[in-house]
Amino acid sequence: MLRDMKANLGLNSAQLEAVTAPLGPVLILAGAGSGKTRALTMRIVYLIKKLKFNPINILAVTFTNKAAGEMKNRIIRLIGKSEQLPTMGTFHSIGVKILRAEGNLVGLNSNFVIYDNDDQESLLKDILLDFKLDPIRYKPNIFAGIIDRSKNDLSQPEDKLARKIYDEYQSRLLKNNAVDFGDLLVWPVRIFQKHPKVLKKYQELWRYILVDEYQDTNHVQYKFCQLLAAAHRNIFVVGDDAQAIYGFRGANLQNILDFEDDYPESIIVRLEQNYRSTAPILSIAEKIIELNPKQHKKRLWTQNLTGETPVLFVAEDELAESYFVAGKILEIQDPPSLRLRRAVGNFDELEYTEDDSVFARSPDSSGRRSNLIQRSPRLAGGEARDDSEGILSRLMQKFSSRVLPKLKNRQGLNNIAILYRTHVQSRVLEEVMIESSIPYQIVGGLKFYERKEIKDVLSYLRLLVNPNDLISLKRVINVPPRGIGPASFDVLKNILLTHSRESGNLGKIPDQVRDGTVKPQIKNFFEMLSGLTKLEESANLLDLLKQILKLSGYETFLRDGSEEGESRWENVQELFNVAASFKNLPWRDGLNQFLEEIALMTQADEVDLDSPKITLMTLHQAKGLEFETVFMVGIEEGILPHARSLLEPKEIAEEIRLAYVGVTRAKKRLFLIYAQSRKQFGSRNLSVPSRILKAIPEEMLKIEQGGLPF
Repeated sequence: MLRDMKANLGLNSAQLEAVTAPLGPVLILAGAGSGKTRALTMRIVYLIKKLKFNPINILAVTFTNKAAGEMKNRIIRLIGKSEQLPTMGTFHSIGVKILRAEGNLVGLNSNFVIYDNDDQESLLKDILLDFKLDPIRYKPNIFAGIIDRSKNDLSQPEDKLARKIYDEYQSRLLKNNAVDFGDLLVWPVRIFQKHPKVLKKYQELWRYILVDEYQDTNHVQYKFCQLLAAAHRNIFVVGDDAQAIYGFRGANLQNILDFEDDYPESIIVRLEQNYRSTAPILSIAEKIIELNPKQHKKRLWTQNLTGETPVLFVAEDELAESYFVAGKILEIQDPPSLRLRRAVGNFDELEYTEDDSVFARSPDSSGRRSNLIQRSPRLAGGEARDDSEGILSRLMQKFSSRVLPKLKNRQGLNNIAILYRTHVQSRVLEEVMIESSIPYQIVGGLKFYERKEIKDVLSYLRLLVNPNDLISLKRVINVPPRGIGPASFDVLKNILLTHSRESGNLGKIPDQVRDGTVKPQIKNFFEMLSGLTKLEESANLLDLLKQILKLSGYETFLRDGSEEGESRWENVQELFNVAASFKNLPWRDGLNQFLEEIALMTQADEVDLDSPKITLMTLHQAKGLEFETVFMVGIEEGILPHARSLLEPKEIAEEIRLAYVGVTRAKKRLFLIYAQSRKQFGSRNLSVPSRILKAIPEEMLKIEQGGLPF
C-alpha cells in the first residue's frame, strides 16, 4: 500500500513520512505550497485503510468550510462514498455539534441561534442603554472586541466596567437562547472541564485528532484540542509558523512553537518541496522570512527552476501604481493589442535630469550590496516636485482614455490577484479597473448575508426556530411598519418568553393573544408566526420562505416601486436559490441546517475564484489561496509593515510573515510595487520603501521605475 500511495498519488518522501508516521503526537511543518492538504488527507486514508481506525473515531479540524469541504471530497474519492466518513469541519462547526448535544449543561436549549457581529453589537447597545451609558461614548463594538478577546483567552475582562458588561451580556445571551462565535468553543471547553464524563465520552469518540493550520489556533482552540487529545495523545497537527498572520484575532504563535514541549515524544516532519511557485519567487520569499530569526528552520525548494524574474515597480504615486497594475493585466491578457507608446506620443518630450532617479545607490554597512534609498525627483528645470499631485498623475489623468485600451480577453482573469495591506488602498485600483473594463471582485466588502433585507428575512426564520431570540424580534417587529411601540413590544416580548418556557414552541397560541387582551397588531404578528410553524411537514424551506414573505407583507414592503426596492428584492430572490438547495429536506430540518451554515460561513467561503474576474483582497484574506499572477501594492513603511506595528517587534514579525504569505501566493508572476508618495488622510506624504523590499537583493528583481510599464 505504501508504494502505491507514493507512486499513484504523487507523494514525495517527506509527505510519505508524514502520512505513515506512527501513532502519537506528530507535528508537520508544511511550507507554503508544499502539499499539506494532500498529506493531511492521505493520513486520514492511511488511518482507515492501514491502521484500521473506524472513521467515526477520527476528527479533522480546519479553519474554513472550504478547506473542510475540499478534504471531504478528496477522502470520498479515495475511500468511496459508501464508506462512513470521519467528522470533518471547522472548530466552530464542531463546537456547534457538541453544544447541540450538551448545551443543557450550561443552560442552552438545542435550538439555540448563533449571533453574528451585528446581533452582538445590538445586544450590547441595549445593555449600555439599560446601564444608562451613552452608546456613542461607550461604543458597543469596543466592548464586543473586549469580550471576543476574553473568550479567545478563556478569561474575563480586567476592567471593572467591561466585566460588568461581559457578565450581563452572557446572561442575556442565555436568556435569548443564543450564543456568539466565541461561545461555540468556550462552552464546550467549560463543559469538558466541569464534566469529566462528558469529556471522556468525546475522547473515546474521537480517538485520533488532526488539526490544520495549527499556527492560527488561539488559546481556547489550543485548550479544546489538548483536552480531547489528553487520553490517547493521538494528535496530528499541520502548520507553518512562517505563515502565522492572525495575532490580531488572538492566534498564538507559541502553540506551534511549543508543540514539542507539550508533547516531548512528538515526531516532527518538514514538508519543504514547493509545488506552487517558481524558484525566483521562492528565493524572494526566503529573503523576506529570514528577517524573522525566531522560527522553525526549513527551506523551501522547487523543481520548477525557471520562471520570470519578479518585478519591482517604483511608481510615482498611487495613481501611477494603479495604472501600472492595469497595464500589466492588459499586457498579460491582450498582448497583441497593446500599442501604448504611440497612444501617448508626447510623453517622450518630458525629460528628467540624472539626479531625477527614484533611487540612488549607497553601500550598506557591510559593503556587500546597495540599498534602495529614496530621493525626491526633480523636473529638468530644477523645480521641486509638487507633492499634492505628481507630474505623472497629471499626465495620466489627461491622457488616461488613450493610455489604457479596454480589456478584450477575460479568460483566465480569475488567476490574477491584487493584494494590499488595508482596504483603503483599493479605491484607486477600483477606479482604474473600471476605466479599463477589467472585471474585478473585492473580497471583504459588504457581504450578501450582511445586507439589511437578507438579515430581515433571516430574523423571521430565526424566530421560528427560537422564539426567545429577542434581537431578531426587535429587528422585524416593525418591518414592515406595524405601529408597535416600546410598550407593546415589551408586552409581546414577555408573551414570547413566557410562552416559550411553558410550551417550547409557537404552535399553541397563548391565552393573552387568543382572548384578545392584547393589541390587534400583537395578535396578528403572533398568529402569523404561529401559523408558519403549522406548515405541512411535506413542505420545504423554499415553501416556508415564500410564505413568510407573503404573510408578513415583506415582499410588498420591499417592492415599493423604487429602483432600490427592486434591487433589494432581487437579493431576496437570490436567497431563494440558496434555500432551493434544501428542497429535499422537510422544512424544519432544512431551516436548522440553513441557519447554521449561514452563521458558520467565513469570509474565505465567499471568495469566488471561478468567475472571470481579477480578485482584490487584503493580504490576510489571501491566506490559503494561489494565483498565476500576484500584484503586491503599497510595500512601504507605515503600510507594510503597518504603522500600528512599528513600535512592537512581535507585531513587526507578523507583518513580515504577512509579506511572506503574499509572495508565496504567486505561482508564475510576481509584481512588487512601491509608490514614492501616497495620499492618506487627506494629505500627500512622501513614502519610504519598506524594510521588506530592502531585504531582497537587487539582482533577484527586475526593477522598473517612473513612467508607464510599457
